[in-house]
Amino acid sequence: MGIRKMFILMMVVLLVVALAGCGGTNDPNNNDDSEALTTDVLVIGGGAAGLAAAIEAVEAGASVILLEKLPALGGSTVISGGIMYAAESPVQERAGVEENWQDLAAYWIEMAEGDVDEDLINYIAENSGETIAWLEGLGVEFSENLSAQGISPALRGHVSAANGGLGLIGPTGDVASEKGVEIMLNTAATSLIIDEDGRVTGAEAEGENGELFTITAGSVVLATGGFDKSVEMLEEYAPVAAGHISYVSPGNVGDGLRMAVEAGADVVAKNGVIGFRGVAADYPYSRPLGGLVFMPSLYVDEDGNRFMNEANHYAIMYEKMVETGGDDFYSIFDKNSPVVGTLEDSLDTGYVSKADSFEDLAEAIGVPVDAFMATVDRFNELAAAGNDEDFGNAAIAPLEDGEVYALSVSPATLGTFGGPRINLAGEVLNTAGEAIQGLYAVGEVANGQLYKTIYPASGTSITMSFTLGRVTGAEAAAAAASLQ
Repeated sequence: MGIRKMFILMMVVLLVVALAGCGGTNDPNNNDDSEALTTDVLVIGGGAAGLAAAIEAVEAGASVILLEKLPALGGSTVISGGIMYAAESPVQERAGVEENWQDLAAYWIEMAEGDVDEDLINYIAENSGETIAWLEGLGVEFSENLSAQGISPALRGHVSAANGGLGLIGPTGDVASEKGVEIMLNTAATSLIIDEDGRVTGAEAEGENGELFTITAGSVVLATGGFDKSVEMLEEYAPVAAGHISYVSPGNVGDGLRMAVEAGADVVAKNGVIGFRGVAADYPYSRPLGGLVFMPSLYVDEDGNRFMNEANHYAIMYEKMVETGGDDFYSIFDKNSPVVGTLEDSLDTGYVSKADSFEDLAEAIGVPVDAFMATVDRFNELAAAGNDEDFGNAAIAPLEDGEVYALSVSPATLGTFGGPRINLAGEVLNTAGEAIQGLYAVGEVANGQLYKTIYPASGTSITMSFTLGRVTGAEAAAAAASLQ
């Protein structure tokens, strides 16, 4: 992903965060009365999964209310790079690329070492190409240039033609509104309404100025995203990422997971996240400086040692960083790097160090000098030989002493794994394996059965969210209709 594109995404990040901070006091005492609303299907969350569910539900004839607690639709999808991972799509067909869904499913299963719900994986893979076609029918435009993602050379990466994730969410949100979905922004669901038989019959919600709503619904769909922004939930469900930087929607605090648990849901969580590497919490990866984590370099840990193949998929690089047990890492560049200009411009941020020699650089960043010098010497030896026999990085290139730079890098997350157990209809299951009547979940809030601990490829989560969102919306509408 180019630095210019990363800058564009930064603008979207900042817009969402800024808007999220201007929504009023949310004091429930501002309004003693609760407005009563009724709908067939209530969707909680306006990202990829929630929008897909809402559109399919209204297409099935249901009335739909969608609650989004932020001032804009999109969740983490809108601040993503807009990639979708799919097979047998119209884009691939136009490009003459033959990719069958069985191979896609096999790849996802292999990356999870078989620890997934294969029925869900197979359904998503088989319908992934049709989801691309569905989105094109809604007005989403994809680039005709497909890309490889993850560790597979297959050309399954479909990229939004403009504005990253906004190119996916913009048209989808417009269609949802045009089709009659009642979208309530700045309105957060606070709790589910559960009757004496354990059936979910709606939700309580609160508006930006403290106005209260009681929404009765035939079906409720949780599509609230992950829990990266919740310290408590990370410690409980993904302690591997506790304390790590998070580059997700500010709304991802685990609301849906909490409500599902309160309704008696069985939870699937394996201590995994969409791992990434970032610069700092107050300097989002979408800014130009953060984009440098994608550039070829030498990576060392806080002991000055090299510890991984720097050309690996970012999710695997995250795993390697975590395995060291440390939190501080450095990406090393020399004066011949094509990004020297960005490094020079960023010296005052506190995240870039510059020195006149490798020895001085080691002292500047506080790593053991002897270990660091031995690491650089070994790195250059392998680069000169054209064979990285230590870590297998085919892109390794020697570093020249002189003006050298270090970029401070830390483990980061782009999403979480874990949530209520669901079936193929999107119904939330309790600990006995029975469906909780009236309750559905889809997207990142309910992805524990789709991964183990390593994210398989960019675009996987968005494809899974749109694809399962569609079937969940249709099933929720059918269930609501059966009550009438």
